[in-house]
Amino acid sequence: MKCSMCSLLLAMLMYFCVGHSVAQTDLTDDIDSHSESIADVMNYFPMTSGVGTAGQPTPAQFALIKAAKYSAVINLAVAQSVNALPNEAKIVTDLDMSYQHIPVPWDAPTASHVKEFFETMDMLRHQASPVLVHCAANYRASVFTYKYLTLRQGLSKEEATTPLLKEWLPQMDDNWKAIMALSLNDIE
Repeated sequence: MKCSMCSLLLAMLMYFCVGHSVAQTDLTDDIDSHSESIADVMNYFPMTSGVGTAGQPTPAQFALIKAAKYSAVINLAVAQSVNALPNEAKIVTDLDMSYQHIPVPWDAPTASHVKEFFETMDMLRHQASPVLVHCAANYRASVFTYKYLTLRQGLSKEEATTPLLKEWLPQMDDNWKAIMALSLNDIE
C-alpha cells in the first residue's frame, strides 16, 4: 500500500512537471512567434541615424521604440485622431523618453506648425536625441520630417522621402501641397 501511494505521488509529480514544462514551452513558443519589433509599428520608416517616422504606435510598441534607441517622441496627430492614445505622454515619459505633442489638424496644416516642429527638432537634435516622429498614419510625420531633413539638414529629396510620402505625393490635397512648397523663409 505504501509503495503504491509513493508510485501514485511520483506519477502525479512527473505528470505535473512534464505537463508544466510542455505548457511552459508552448507558452514561450507562442510568445516568441508573436514578438514584435519596431518594424511592426504602423508605417515605420527609419529616415537617418537618429530620425524615424511612423503612424500611431500601440502602448506596447513604445517599449520597442525605446529598445531601438529612440530617446524622444514627437506626436503630430490631434487628440481626436481615431487611434490617438489619451495617455501617450505618460506612456512615453514612463519609459524615460522625452515627449512633445504638436497637434497638426489634418485639414489645416500651417507654416506655424512646421516652424514649431523645426524648433522642437532643433532642440532635440542639439541634445543628440534620436527622435521618432509620428502621427496617426505617418502622413503628417513624413511631410514634416521631409521638410526638416531637406531644409535644415541638407538631405536630398530622395534621402528625405519615405515610401509612404512617395506614394502620397500625386494624390496630396492643396493644403499639404502648400506645406511641401514651403521654403525656409516661409517657415522662419
